[in-house]
Amino acid sequence: MNKIYYEEFYNPNQKSRYLKDQIESTKKAYSRVLLRAAKIENKLGKDLYDFNLDEIKQLLFILKATKLSTVMHSGNIIQNYIRWAIEQDLRTDNINPLDAVASGEFYKQFLDTSEQTLFSYTEIKKDVVDECINYQDKAVILGLYEGIYGRQYSELLTLKMKFFEEINDDPDHYNVRLINETVDGNKERTLKVTSDLYNIMRIANDEDIYFKNNGLDFEGMRNNKNYLVKTDYIIRAAENARTKSSGNTPSAPALINRRIARIAEMYQLPMLTATNIRNSGMLKLASELYYENDKKLGKEDYEQVLRQYNVGIGKNGEISYGRLKADFLNIENIEKFYGEE
Repeated sequence: MNKIYYEEFYNPNQKSRYLKDQIESTKKAYSRVLLRAAKIENKLGKDLYDFNLDEIKQLLFILKATKLSTVMHSGNIIQNYIRWAIEQDLRTDNINPLDAVASGEFYKQFLDTSEQTLFSYTEIKKDVVDECINYQDKAVILGLYEGIYGRQYSELLTLKMKFFEEINDDPDHYNVRLINETVDGNKERTLKVTSDLYNIMRIANDEDIYFKNNGLDFEGMRNNKNYLVKTDYIIRAAENARTKSSGNTPSAPALINRRIARIAEMYQLPMLTATNIRNSGMLKLASELYYENDKKLGKEDYEQVLRQYNVGIGKNGEISYGRLKADFLNIENIEKFYGEE
């Protein structure tokens, strides 16, 4: 774990002066970056507002961001802090080092690529899904990968077998009705999924027993299985699980996080998270469109991917894909994971 947080600001009086003018929603993010800066500020014996570009680079490197939008946001926080210091006549000169850098290209060098955050179809399907002995686990991983998500995993947790429908002219796919429990009420949509996912869901729905630790026995274990609660929902908790299910109701969101965390630990994939699984599925769909269109990925293609995964869509239906494109959904990653041999 990257332990670079300091509990106190360097030059706390000036930091407090700066933060008091920030709105509450941004104060937390600004404080996080300024607390991390304390490590280098203490080392150099000067405030962040007096850093030159090389010293700012040191800070951006230790932030260990895995997404371009995250490191650019941190850069904006640093830039704004220095700008404020210049206005307050605190900086030794009136030059803001970050004003002269090109945004995207400059910040790419600070991305932390030491941990894998995207996974190819083979890695998800063959190395993870196929290795799980519980179909309940298979259903969670492949479901997220194909776009079943929702607020607090509600599309996945409210899923029932009766929501699936055959597609007459397409035996390799099924339509499934999804329920997303949003803050504005339930939102329904229909998603086309693979027959592979349908069959996994069908078997998961019939499972009565969940094997702990993927069926492995460890010394001292009383038993290696739990009985699943009996409900109409496909994804179900164990009867004695901490996630309590009362009556015929969906399981709690914590169930999904807990199962993914166990699988990630089992296969030594620390970055195997629900979001990264979904993002990997988005990249796979984008790659299919890219190669179908003679290695082109246009606005319509991005919109198709975002609609499939219900990501980046505003309340009025507007679609925004710029941040996702910068972070991971781009041709560079398509060719990295699915380049033609």
